[in-house]
Amino acid sequence: MLSVFFTSLCVLHAPVVTAPVATVEFAITHDGAVGESLDGRVYVMLTQGRVPPLSGPNWWNPEPFFAVDVQDWSAGDVLLVDDSADCMQGGPSTLEEGGWKAVAVFRANAERSLLAVHGGLYSDAVEFNMESGAIEVTLALSNEVPDRTWKEHKNLRLVDVPSPMLSTFHGKEILHGGCVIVPDDYDPGREEPYPVMYWIGGFGSDHHGARMMKAYFTASDYDDQICRVILNAQTYSGHHVFADSANNGPRMTALIEEFIPYLEKTYNLGGSGEKRFLAGHSSGGWSSMWLQVQNPDFFNGVWSLAPDPLDFHYFQTPDLYAENANMYTDENGEERPLGRRGTTPVLFSRGFIAMDDVIKDGGQIGSFEWVFSPKGEDGRPAQMFDRETGAVNPEVVEYWKQYDIRKILEDNWDELSPKLAGKINIIAGGIDTFYLEQPVIEMKKMFEEKEFDAMVRVMENGDHGAVFRTTVIREIDDFIAEKLSLPNIQNKKTQSK
Repeated sequence: MLSVFFTSLCVLHAPVVTAPVATVEFAITHDGAVGESLDGRVYVMLTQGRVPPLSGPNWWNPEPFFAVDVQDWSAGDVLLVDDSADCMQGGPSTLEEGGWKAVAVFRANAERSLLAVHGGLYSDAVEFNMESGAIEVTLALSNEVPDRTWKEHKNLRLVDVPSPMLSTFHGKEILHGGCVIVPDDYDPGREEPYPVMYWIGGFGSDHHGARMMKAYFTASDYDDQICRVILNAQTYSGHHVFADSANNGPRMTALIEEFIPYLEKTYNLGGSGEKRFLAGHSSGGWSSMWLQVQNPDFFNGVWSLAPDPLDFHYFQTPDLYAENANMYTDENGEERPLGRRGTTPVLFSRGFIAMDDVIKDGGQIGSFEWVFSPKGEDGRPAQMFDRETGAVNPEVVEYWKQYDIRKILEDNWDELSPKLAGKINIIAGGIDTFYLEQPVIEMKKMFEEKEFDAMVRVMENGDHGAVFRTTVIREIDDFIAEKLSLPNIQNKKTQSK
């Protein structure tokens, strides 16, 4: 789930739809700047505020937006986006009266889940007034989305290298992405490889966030002795969580067999399971736990912070294994919440999923299906639930079981527990913003019943972001230092709260 929060929240059920007062369509053209003929998805993003959201809707307060797929769309040809377009609820003609700003975005098929990425196009914002009558808004995709810039830093090594496995699977070049964070006195030629922590961020983050992560790691007493690698788990479909998948390809296998060996040889890292560690937050928390459980000897410990559901009995609020399970409503017919502020629900599944489906590929719920679902007859991931009714499909959930980490541990306890003892650390907030605490609570109970050596902590009144702080970074590095008997040379006294 998302690991960055907005300060202004509103209750999101289904979007408000007003009675049509006009016939509205958006007439869109492109100038051929990124190709004379385009295939992909075009979005019309709207706002009654100052700036339409180019990169995607605000989860907490989404304004109307519309989308259509295009194929062989030639430069100069007019594309009409009207009431037949994909929408949260209600087409352009149902917009509220008043002033609006619109911008069109052509999304490039890049390995990122944002709408506006390099290789894509966007239009200038156009203002129009919603009133009775026929309205046509002309939008010209005349601006290329610029590539990101990277400013070199003495401690950072940005890495993007081709993956033969993933490129073969997808039929196009796919890159491994990471950023290595090295100490000030880094010596690539020293005899002993550096201990390494592989960090995986949450939904929407990637290895370009290493500069921010470097600032967090300076709180540690051991940042002069441990290297970090910020791994990129972004893909067009969302967050691939480093799980081998029928839809995303062999993401874990490629990491273990291609990218990690390349990184460790190039930057003198790890070299053995003893010196490799994992950590991550949110979707990255799930990823790190998955990699540790699937490769118990390859890594020497994991810190999973506010992970996505580790137990599909608690997939946020629904139990996916329950008879008549439903993503939209609970057993009493009440709308299921998906996000909250404190203990107050502010985000509801039905409205959130409607928004997610307009994004189509790269939304949070769809991202789970890209990882956990089999490939459907149409070549796309099989949907885990009916989008009209919310009814969960038991056949698809049966396939999902192979990604249920709690179930994997229980089914393979005799084999896995000796290898994982002393390696698992999980922290969740007691009132996680996205209802992710219950699987962690249940995991803690299971470990206690089995008298298993693991650290599981639920922070009272903590939300989704409360677990991600410098004091936890210090704990992680203290854990690594104890495992490897590293000397505490720095002995920093000040701890950030």
